[in-house]
Amino acid sequence: MDHENRRRHHRADTAFGARLHAAGRVLRGKSVDLSRGGVRIRQLDETAPCPAVGTAALIELELGPDGWVAQDGRLVRCDFGELAIAFDPVADAVARLIDDELRAVAEALSRPRLLVVDPSAARRHHIAEKLRAAGCDPYEAATPLEAIDLIERPSSHIAGVAVAEHLTQTDGEELCEFVAETNPGIRLAWIADAPGSDAPPRARRITEPLPAVDASSDDALERSLRGFVDAVHTPPPARR
Repeated sequence: MDHENRRRHHRADTAFGARLHAAGRVLRGKSVDLSRGGVRIRQLDETAPCPAVGTAALIELELGPDGWVAQDGRLVRCDFGELAIAFDPVADAVARLIDDELRAVAEALSRPRLLVVDPSAARRHHIAEKLRAAGCDPYEAATPLEAIDLIERPSSHIAGVAVAEHLTQTDGEELCEFVAETNPGIRLAWIADAPGSDAPPRARRITEPLPAVDASSDDALERSLRGFVDAVHTPPPARR
């Protein structure tokens, strides 16, 4: 979006699905940031040719309860795999969805949304309660499919995921690899099965060792969760 739009409108970092229809082509990507004035999108296929700057476009955004909304606009920049679109006048219904997304981002920043994935209901609930007491907004999943559904849900803004080693449909390391590949901004942690147990070998798509969440005692759990929450507030390393 242009400099004037960036100054006039509040923007927030986002990561929902987007489709740009312009010049007879469809470019798919994920949002980078959003405002009432426009949106930036990172293309999924960075080799796809860009339409000319100034081209009229229809942009579909994965926002709201119905999944996708459409908005007219124009392309104002396309380089390094990113598209910037300035919106035409925004309809009231679309403006409300944008405002809801901006509000959800602000809430997620004030209380990080952390997901606990563990088939043990008692341990999962206990970790979630400790996270809530630490000022976070915890979510729970008993299976990898439940976890993926929560992570991919529009406006979920999950910032971190703590994963148990043994899951019902796969192992924890495989789920960590999947999350690291599809949502690199999410911080990961490992729920240790026993005090002092090591996290799994570094998966090839995970860029750093995983901190361990030790639920063997309340003191150990609170100490280890502090490390996890601190990691969530630390920007992830740049991907190469």
